[in-house]
Amino acid sequence: MKNIIYLQSGGPTSAINSSFLGVIKFFQENKEVGKLYGAHFGLQGLIDDDLVEISKSKDYSALKELPGAILGSARIKLNNDYNDDIHARILDTIQKHDIDYLLFNGGNDSMDTANKLNIFFREKGIKTRVFGIPKTIDNDLEETDHTPGFGSAVSYINKSIMEISLDIASYKKGRVTIIELMGRDAGWLCASSCLSQEYGLGPDLIYVPEVAFDKDKFLKKVKSIYEEKGRCLVCVSEALKDANREYIFADNTHVDSFGHKQLGSVSKNLCDLISRDLHYSTRHIEFNLMQRCASHISSKKDIDEAINCGYYATKFAFEGKEGGVIMVRNNDNTISYSFADLNKLANEVKLMPRDFLNEEGNNISEKGRAYFEIFKEDDIVLPVIDELMPNK
Repeated sequence: MKNIIYLQSGGPTSAINSSFLGVIKFFQENKEVGKLYGAHFGLQGLIDDDLVEISKSKDYSALKELPGAILGSARIKLNNDYNDDIHARILDTIQKHDIDYLLFNGGNDSMDTANKLNIFFREKGIKTRVFGIPKTIDNDLEETDHTPGFGSAVSYINKSIMEISLDIASYKKGRVTIIELMGRDAGWLCASSCLSQEYGLGPDLIYVPEVAFDKDKFLKKVKSIYEEKGRCLVCVSEALKDANREYIFADNTHVDSFGHKQLGSVSKNLCDLISRDLHYSTRHIEFNLMQRCASHISSKKDIDEAINCGYYATKFAFEGKEGGVIMVRNNDNTISYSFADLNKLANEVKLMPRDFLNEEGNNISEKGRAYFEIFKEDDIVLPVIDELMPNK
């Protein structure tokens, strides 16, 4: 009989609790699993021995309906001093509960922590092995085709953008509307807004951090579109960068425990720029946390994949494999589950390929659209009666 601790780490999503459900499913189906514990507030639960034991018989299926991190999450960066008090307390918890596997559910920084813990256990001669479960709406984990949480964020983003588009299309002359989307260093979320362009209801322009942002070219393009349509809708990543690869707008005075600068307000600053230089009326919209917690419009496919990632992580761990779960896209666009080394998942950021963007770098290419097509679900596209709309 082998025991497991599962923990949630980093930013919550609409799907992370579904991965927990997948772990529980394996636990309840397999007699070789002794006890399954959930750690409260991620790594802090290991440090404080703050665990909850999961029942072998209780129905936990409601987890797939819940956004957020039901156990609580944390962003804690481990140092390299294996003899400090933090590592000693983690070791105490692991040994007290005779833990064989630690399942770490998180994104880039979380996979780095998982990798460090796995190395720590090895060097201390402890039997415990760490296995990663991917989670991030940013979709920027290496090795995997995409990450649980991303599909639900895509669903929310595109349905919302189509609704906004129909609102602003109600007037013959409108504003420049800029929608700001998450993505610290990669533009996957922002680029996914191309799915809303059906019926001409998506963004006129899409800007992501993979391509240097040029303010003069941006203003010129906005002016051209506004003069033609009487309005302009733009989607931008919160992490837009200039030719020197510096964030065009960031709070340099505040950083988190992993050294990340505080991002945000790109949309407001660009609206201020347009108002000053072009004298157009503007509106800026930050989707903010709703991108990751809007369970009312979560993707069924995403939830199912998140459950599978939790299930396969536990299965792979019990088969003696090491690393983290990845999703592999097959030729028919179905998904298979495999695993990769934790050190390949840790800290590396998967950027969008340049050929996913058009030549100007302000919209998505056909190759990019082909990638995002599998995230398109029936409830993303609104039932627009195209022939009734003016200016068509």
